[in-house]
Amino acid sequence: MIKEQATVIAVNGDEVTVAAQVVSTCNACQAQSDCGTGTIAKALTPKMNELTLRTPVAVKIGQQVTIGVPERGIVTASVLLYILPLLFFIGSLVVCQLLLRDTLLHHELVHLVMAGALTYVFYRQLALYLRKLDARQFQPVILPPQGGSQTVE
Repeated sequence: MIKEQATVIAVNGDEVTVAAQVVSTCNACQAQSDCGTGTIAKALTPKMNELTLRTPVAVKIGQQVTIGVPERGIVTASVLLYILPLLFFIGSLVVCQLLLRDTLLHHELVHLVMAGALTYVFYRQLALYLRKLDARQFQPVILPPQGGSQTVE
């Protein structure tokens, strides 16, 4: 579980809106004063991210909470949204080159456009599939507080 600290800014029944500080690796970098990327990141990056989610945990406005996202959900989403379309694009480009090599359409630009169009269609179908998938595996949750007042007898 990947964990992040956030502050509760609104509560509406079991829906809670939290705000989390954006953490950048530029803040820990030795070369941040001489780096253009760090300057741009500081200027363009929002300082706080807001997220609304459902929780069975009782919280109140201003309370610090820990939000957790399952690693498996992040890895699955990354593979589905980045790796699969990239592999499909490469595969469709190879297929276009093989099928069109002896035709008048044997030009790299034609192959790229066709592979791009096929990948777009694939990506749209993948988006439809993801909507039907159980979204709970990708949803962040508010974790219960650790180390409550437990007594050992």
